[in-house]
Amino acid sequence: MFVCEDKYDVIVIGGGHAGCEAALASAKLGAKTLLLTQSLDTVAQMSCNPSIGGIAKGQIVREIDALGGAMGRVTDCAALHYHMLNTGKGPAVHSPRVQCDKKIYQFTFKHFLELQPNLDIMQDEAVKISTSDNGVNGVLTLRNTFYHTKTVVLTTGTFLAGTIHIGTEMFKGGRYNDMPSDGLAKNLREELHLHMLRFKTGTPMRINARGLDYSKFRLQPSDNPLQPISHFTDVKAQQQRRFLSCHITRTTLETDKILRNNFQRSAMYSGNIHGMGPRYCPSVEDKIKKFPDVTSHPLFLEPEGFHTEEYYIQGFSTSMPEDVQRALIKSVPGMEKASITRPGYAVEYDFSDPRDLFPSLESKLVPNLFLGGQINGTTGYEEAGGQGLIAGINAALKTLGKEPFVLRRDEAYIGVLIDDLVNKGVNEPYRMFTSRAEYRILLRNDNADLRLMPHAFKMGLLEEKYKAPFEKYRALCEKLIEHPGAQPAETDEDLFPWTLEKTRAHADIHNKYAGYYERNKKDAEKLAEMDNIKIPEGFDTSSVRGILFESAQKLREVKPQTLGQAGRIPGVTPADLQLLAVHIERYRRLKNAQNAD
Repeated sequence: MFVCEDKYDVIVIGGGHAGCEAALASAKLGAKTLLLTQSLDTVAQMSCNPSIGGIAKGQIVREIDALGGAMGRVTDCAALHYHMLNTGKGPAVHSPRVQCDKKIYQFTFKHFLELQPNLDIMQDEAVKISTSDNGVNGVLTLRNTFYHTKTVVLTTGTFLAGTIHIGTEMFKGGRYNDMPSDGLAKNLREELHLHMLRFKTGTPMRINARGLDYSKFRLQPSDNPLQPISHFTDVKAQQQRRFLSCHITRTTLETDKILRNNFQRSAMYSGNIHGMGPRYCPSVEDKIKKFPDVTSHPLFLEPEGFHTEEYYIQGFSTSMPEDVQRALIKSVPGMEKASITRPGYAVEYDFSDPRDLFPSLESKLVPNLFLGGQINGTTGYEEAGGQGLIAGINAALKTLGKEPFVLRRDEAYIGVLIDDLVNKGVNEPYRMFTSRAEYRILLRNDNADLRLMPHAFKMGLLEEKYKAPFEKYRALCEKLIEHPGAQPAETDEDLFPWTLEKTRAHADIHNKYAGYYERNKKDAEKLAEMDNIKIPEGFDTSSVRGILFESAQKLREVKPQTLGQAGRIPGVTPADLQLLAVHIERYRRLKNAQNAD
């Protein structure tokens, strides 16, 4: 065994969207960081849809960006199509979505990593996380190399014991043509004793655009004017770039017939797949099965890049055999002469029960081990990136002996996401929606910078050059909110990369929601009060007499750190919380008296 002389503060395992954000954040905070990935050629690869953002997901990307993450900036560099979703509804739920050139995205993100000080990148596969009585102390790789570390961030995506399904065919893989991580999966399950479960996800076939009949499609051009997804992108410069269009078509009765005649050959319905899939991103065969009265489903043809004829077919995810997939393509108007370049498939993989995590995303079972992304039971690049960012921040903060960084539900969609995971767990891959956030009027995409950049500047996650223009922008927003008719004297250059137009737009939206905003803010303050009541170390919440049996069971499983967190556990009642509050105060007084003696 070769023991690397370099000793790391943080090792990130996995080079997907969560791993990339974790590694960058950790290194920016001054932690000596190593990113381990099976292949440098697939860092930040868009394994499924080559798009970033979407309903609520776009808000998450804006939050990642405001906290110094790279996803938003990389997205704007790779953008080939912009579309703002939910524009028929109020601005609180307007959600940006950007179609990307997947290769530009991938290599731009890789370059961000290569330029980052304090960050080493190594192509190798982690097979074992080494521990001592104090928790994690190192990582062993497939090449029999041992790396010393103080903390580990696990961001393994769909690779843990991954299995690919196409019809009745099954073979090992974390992604098509990429081997799974079986050694690490065994280590987590049998040696670290994490509670591992099984989920599945899928992707549609890709087709060659050469055979498409565009006259049968509905055109969906890129937004004009566009709104970049990063706060730091020059809007005027971005507007001058070339963009591509997407197209919309629909399945037919023939599509429906083909699927019904082949249900028994589907990996989903043949019994080969046991893991639960995402409810809100179902396969096309699942749509036909669950919605038998719907005879036509929309399909979105989305280009995979500027220099390729490949199209991703949103809405056509399937694990049917390849001959069935070929027949399905020919049943769709405009695609009768198209050819498949890559078949759709399903992938089944291990994930860890997120209820075993603290809100910092550190494991309750293994000290100094942090988890982020699909390993926590989520689906989506954006959810992964948000978790990776927080896990990377907290792994670095722990090595520095600092308190963890935790976002509340009223501060960010990322806060909602993590709070849901650690308190409620998952019985299907978790996907973020605006409806999951009770304070969504506070959590708009237009105010993500105002909400979160102060945290980023305080921790050192954002470049100092942006601090002065941000403070000027924030002051101007406050002025326009208080005095809507005021005429700002600053020029666009004084505020760059912010603009006067953005300032006015933010003030207008804020004033439109003023009444709701104040009501939400008061509710959020009550939540914060509950979250400020810490549950003392050594206090067993489940042993309090008088609370419901179900509540005691849930409290024992989750081990909440605050009274507010306890209140968000399903099944814990207001009466239980009142009892807990009384006993926590009694316990604290007893401890103080003992310490005084």
